[in-house]
Amino acid sequence: MMMTARNISLSVNGRKLLNDVSLDIAPGLFTAIAGPNGAGKTSLLKILSNESNQYSGELSINGTSVSQYSVTDLSKVRSVLPQSSHLQFPFTVQQIVAMGRHYQSSPGQTRKVLKEVMALTGVQGWDERNYLTLSGGEQQRVQLARVLAQVWEERDYPRYILLDEPTSSLDIAQQQLIFSLVKHACERNIGVMAIVHDLNQVAQFADTIYFLKSGTVVARGKINEVFTKSIIEETFCCRVNVYHDPCTQCPYIVPDRNIFQSPLKTVNV
Repeated sequence: MMMTARNISLSVNGRKLLNDVSLDIAPGLFTAIAGPNGAGKTSLLKILSNESNQYSGELSINGTSVSQYSVTDLSKVRSVLPQSSHLQFPFTVQQIVAMGRHYQSSPGQTRKVLKEVMALTGVQGWDERNYLTLSGGEQQRVQLARVLAQVWEERDYPRYILLDEPTSSLDIAQQQLIFSLVKHACERNIGVMAIVHDLNQVAQFADTIYFLKSGTVVARGKINEVFTKSIIEETFCCRVNVYHDPCTQCPYIVPDRNIFQSPLKTVNV
């Protein structure tokens, strides 16, 4: 069982935003989606999160079409962390995290889950703090705790977490923490999908990666298979060099300093 998208296409005002995109999000794995601005990443996330239904193709979760899920049942199998969350009311941290448990089980189980995810994300003891007074990084950790709380409870079916650039406004320590936490969530039969921009960081954590360009999948596969110079240059139209850490063999990129000196030729992949 997994979350699958098959032949997803989307056009808006005559412009093709997604073209025949297929995607698998498997439980226990961290799947990353990378690509330049305007590649269609956010449009794809809106479809995967059921925020948009104006598309062609098939979307299913654990073998059942998303269209057959009620709102309540869908919230039990997948949670979504948007790039930013705008709140105007002075909710406490505990109230924010507890929003992820709105539909869930007994009060006793909810207290247990809230305690676990708040400790995991480092926001324990913040129960009565005003969410609006927190820094951006602190708010992001609280929102992640809410998303984890929604699917954290052990079930006999896989659950999924969808993240939209979860580290875009965070410092390097907070970025590493967020990715470490979602990677840990994979151990609970949860599939994680994240839209990312920092390729070097995601290479440390992701199991599989999809490179998206102009609404089309350029390449997909395990990090060590598709994290290559030719694929990255084709995707981003940017000269790079790919190296490997001598200890871990994890790949990383260094942009070519002469990136803008002459047009980049198209690379056939």
